[in-house]
Amino acid sequence: MKTKKWFITILMILLVVGSLSAATPSVFDVGVLNYYKIQNLIDTDFTPYTPGVRMEAHIRPWFGLGLDTILDKPFSQASGDYVIVATTDVSFRAPLGFFEPFLAIGPAYTVTISGGAVALAANVSYSARAGFDFNITPVFTIGAEGKLIVNNLTNIVENGFASVDWLDSTYVGITLKAKF
Repeated sequence: MKTKKWFITILMILLVVGSLSAATPSVFDVGVLNYYKIQNLIDTDFTPYTPGVRMEAHIRPWFGLGLDTILDKPFSQASGDYVIVATTDVSFRAPLGFFEPFLAIGPAYTVTISGGAVALAANVSYSARAGFDFNITPVFTIGAEGKLIVNNLTNIVENGFASVDWLDSTYVGITLKAKF
């Protein structure tokens, strides 16, 4: 019994010290994205899972540039087409230590791969994401975020935000990142 107490005590000390040293903001991070659209979550349809990857470089502790890609299809359809959404953005974060909220905005480009042919969508979409990260260790971060992709910004300017299908345009998910 005494061995268990020592083990738990040492584990708690390591977690506290690790969390305190995790408060260092990263300069570069690489992450894995795990998304679902809000409409799919409401419908309890978990087959249209949307995976992705992100790289982000932080010029200042509060400002960075990011690039991410998500594979929207074939996970949302059974066809042989692949739809990839690539986003470049500027990100603003508040490195508060263990907890880091952030906001990022930028253009998004849709690429469709069908039967070996690659097509880039003519219209540029726009992306906004917001969330927070928990710095678990100095190298590992887990976070939650929401990402809105708007395909027609002119329609929003002319008709307002009522023209956006919020449930089908918003992705929510968990991110796992390695910080360097």
